[in-house]
Amino acid sequence: MARFVKHEERGPYQVKASNGEVFYVCGCGLSRNKPYCDGSHKRTQDEQGIYVYEGETRVKLA
Repeated sequence: MARFVKHEERGPYQVKASNGEVFYVCGCGLSRNKPYCDGSHKRTQDEQGIYVYEGETRVKLA
């Protein structure tokens, strides 16, 4: 069954490890390298409303 998951972030979360290393975790849900950010959030910068993504296609629902 398909699920609708709402991602409201338009950028990654920065996570600092105890050893000082910095990681960026996907906040938009579009990364193909989850849980890490791959820059896919750049496609969401102009959004206002609700969108569905499938591959490179974006459809506005509301």
